[in-house]
Amino acid sequence: MLLKNITPSLITTSLITTRHIASHKGVNGEKGLKKVKGVTLIELLVVITIMMTMVALVAPLAINTVDKAEAQSEYLSFCGVLRRASVQAFANGSGITVTLEQNKLTVFIIPLTLGHNQRLNPIENKVIVERSYEYLTFPETEIKFNRNGMPNLTTISLTQRNKTRQLDLISLLEH
Repeated sequence: MLLKNITPSLITTSLITTRHIASHKGVNGEKGLKKVKGVTLIELLVVITIMMTMVALVAPLAINTVDKAEAQSEYLSFCGVLRRASVQAFANGSGITVTLEQNKLTVFIIPLTLGHNQRLNPIENKVIVERSYEYLTFPETEIKFNRNGMPNLTTISLTQRNKTRQLDLISLLEH
């Protein structure tokens, strides 16, 4: 059998890392052989090439994942602004208008009126929130929340990373 001919020393020498034998002059000027442990330049270049190939394959996936997370964070922030606008309209007992255009959102407080154009609040359409989004775009839309916090629209459309989404405002405000 072939296994009987394999000795333990043969196994250990095959498992040891690459050894190079270099000639050098000893202290007395005698030439001798010295065993040096290490790797060759070719082996090092092969390992670096493999690592760079792996990085080139994984890096776009990692960047795409980060972009998706940022886009989702913007979407959740947008939903939070709409929820807060609804709550603030109800709490203040006055209307709030949210305007959307391109990638910009602006929230205004609509002053209370007593009737016949008499205003209770002297502040005219005070801006309370202005935001720009990188991953969200909107068609020109105006959402008005009445003093009960209910919007005049039931759904709005928006584009998130080249995908059009429909956002149901009523279900958003219920949760």
